[in-house]
Amino acid sequence: MALATAEQVRALVPGLSSADDATIGVVLARIDASFARYCGHPTPDSGAHTMEAAAYTMYPGRYDIGTDDDRNVLVLPCPPVLSVTSVHVDPDQDYGGDTLLGASEYVADGRRLELLVGATAGWSTSPRANKVVTSSGYVVADHPVLTEAAIVQAAHLTSNTSAAGSSSTSTRGGGSRSISPLSLLPEVREMLARYVLALP
Repeated sequence: MALATAEQVRALVPGLSSADDATIGVVLARIDASFARYCGHPTPDSGAHTMEAAAYTMYPGRYDIGTDDDRNVLVLPCPPVLSVTSVHVDPDQDYGGDTLLGASEYVADGRRLELLVGATAGWSTSPRANKVVTSSGYVVADHPVLTEAAIVQAAHLTSNTSAAGSSSTSTRGGGSRSISPLSLLPEVREMLARYVLALP
């Protein structure tokens, strides 16, 4: 599923038709990737940046581990966790079954992964010892602001692509109008503010 549909974009841009849907789809995919990069999301396992749910394999290190009362907490360098596939704590980096934590040994909450009392291992500060595989990101249906931001940005891009590189364009009446750059619009950045990953 994309952040928005071609039909939603066409509703805002006069002159577009269903014949433009393939192009709009490409634009929406690029917008999704640009949103993820802007928000500081790492590259998922697929290699394609996205705001949507994707598989992430991460190796959280010492700076991702809490201190004192929070020493059982990892802050993952990814969007919010939807589900956890596996968690290993293995300083030898073999990640075999003997270093796999059971699902009852931790709980995920947003970007936090916390070990529960009775966990068979604690987080390691050794390089790449903690291996976490998750499905992380956003379910678009639950985040209409992402759809709205994608539609606004797509409408802007599809309306002004022919004038790329220019600061203004001619109007039918012989005048001119200024054009915003084809980068993310200020109002789109405002909509994305809550999705920017903060440092742990």
